Amino acid sequence: MPVHRWRAILSPLLLCAFALTSLSLLAFLAGCVRPTPTPEPVTIAFAYLDIGVGEAYRKWAQAFHERYPHITVQLQPMKGDSLDGTDIDKADAFVTTQFAMSGLQKENRILDLGPFVEQDKSFRADDLYPGTLALFGREGKTWAIPASADLMVVYYNQDLFDQRKVPYPKGDWTWNDFLNAAVALRDPDANVFGYAPRYGIFDPLSFIYQHGGRIFDDLANPTRTTFDDPRTIEALDWYVKLVFRYNVIPTPEQAQTLFGQGGMEAAINQGKVGMWSGMLSEQGGSYELSPWSMRWGMAPMPGDARRAALTLMDGYFISAKAQYPDACWKWIAFLSQQIPARQAPVRKSHVVSAEYRQHAGEGVAALVRDSMKGVLLLSPRLAEFEGIEGTFGQAWEAIMAQRATPAEAMTQAQRESRYK
Repeated sequence: MPVHRWRAILSPLLLCAFALTSLSLLAFLAGCVRPTPTPEPVTIAFAYLDIGVGEAYRKWAQAFHERYPHITVQLQPMKGDSLDGTDIDKADAFVTTQFAMSGLQKENRILDLGPFVEQDKSFRADDLYPGTLALFGREGKTWAIPASADLMVVYYNQDLFDQRKVPYPKGDWTWNDFLNAAVALRDPDANVFGYAPRYGIFDPLSFIYQHGGRIFDDLANPTRTTFDDPRTIEALDWYVKLVFRYNVIPTPEQAQTLFGQGGMEAAINQGKVGMWSGMLSEQGGSYELSPWSMRWGMAPMPGDARRAALTLMDGYFISAKAQYPDACWKWIAFLSQQIPARQAPVRKSHVVSAEYRQHAGEGVAALVRDSMKGVLLLSPRLAEFEGIEGTFGQAWEAIMAQRATPAEAMTQAQRESRYK
């Protein structure tokens, strides 16, 4: 038989034999590969302060479970302060402010997250705003990862601004702009004031730092008080003029006499205040018994020597008693990639994203972009300076009662400080 006929007959046979051999080999090799074991199902408990964020956490927990079907997140909403009335040890992970960190760390109630941050290449620490991750660091360890920032801002009554034809505040407004607006809004006959501070000593503190003053040598790593800093006294001199020279801020006595026990809050709700300080998360009066009835707007805190907005930073922690710390890390790392429900994002990519503009609105997104440039990151260590809030509060009370000038009161406060 000619050779080409043998080729014609044998070629298909050889191909079939090769195919069968290959299939047998693949089957053999497949039998040698160990199948990936299905992870054991685990459940982790997560605690959070329930102020208008429950729906967001429920949505995130569902999306997380779809990504990691073996991990179930059991949500534990908390009422009141983030640590009061709740045993954090019953939660595997939780979110709370930076000021809780020192106590939790000293009591060995939280895990060092440094190893997780270093090993998880998808975490992208470089996308966080400068200083936000370091805020939760101590003794070379990382005790939490940043969750969100609540910024002090200025709210304003658009109805009053329109009635008096006062231009709305802009993102780059200054102390002079602020003063001009407050004076233009003031109407003694109608008991309308230009501005209402709502956070006690924290309001003048914002203006102190806007002017370049300080009450601690270093907010990031405080070691001593600096109450008598010259620029601190200058800032308070200016602030006091808002009350007693220009009368654009009601004294506590005026607020109570004119607006009853509700004081500043009642004045705002009655449309008797043009501008007031507030936190970003309380838009529309969400912390009050009833929402604001007026048309309102928002602006960053005014600037002077610098931009400065007092900031409360929330962080995600893992309990030292967590039975499944790896699962907890997956959860909080996942949360770190989500845009916060009410507060400002701490990831730079989030703040400039179209998703955040759609979520928060163009105006709020622009305000956050401006405000994040001047955030005052308050070290968790400030909670360890016992009595300092009282010392400053007494000095401020003496100033507001006109028993002492800012220079006299702050010099006395520094003299009495245990940390000078």
